[in-house]
Amino acid sequence: MTSLAEMVVVILEPYVGQMVADTCVRATALSLGKSADELQGADMPALESNVKRLLGPIAPMQTIEHIVAEIEGGIR
Repeated sequence: MTSLAEMVVVILEPYVGQMVADTCVRATALSLGKSADELQGADMPALESNVKRLLGPIAPMQTIEHIVAEIEGGIR
């Protein structure tokens, strides 16, 4: 089974590359006092905030919202 962290990295990778996507996920986890593997659906608000902050300067808001929706869809 794919973890939330792995799923988010796969979704973000085409936009920012694997290293930046992984760093975004790990930074979110660290900000919550967790490891990336411990991220769960309840952590989505913090993850969404970091994704928006990461992509804000380089992607249109419509694209960012699509990415966030794709992540949320993978949680359900």
